[in-house]
Amino acid sequence: MQKRFSELRRLSRDRLKGSCDRIPEKKRRMVVLGMCVLFTLLFAFALWDSFRDPKVKDLFQIEHITPLDLPQDSIINHLKDLTDGQ
Repeated sequence: MQKRFSELRRLSRDRLKGSCDRIPEKKRRMVVLGMCVLFTLLFAFALWDSFRDPKVKDLFQIEHITPLDLPQDSIINHLKDLTDGQ
């Protein structure tokens, strides 16, 4: 199995190297740069499209918790009174 993977890796590397060797040196940079720009644009479009989905917008809705109604003689108020010096 390991031998099969190494053979497949070698074949894919040779095929990629052969494809790149056919492109002239000066045009190779432009091809790589063009592929990078294309990948970036596709990624940006996919990200933009995913955030336009209403289901995603609902995920970011924050539901605030209402504060508790504590009685005036609660321990928190007693501690505040002690720290304030009253």
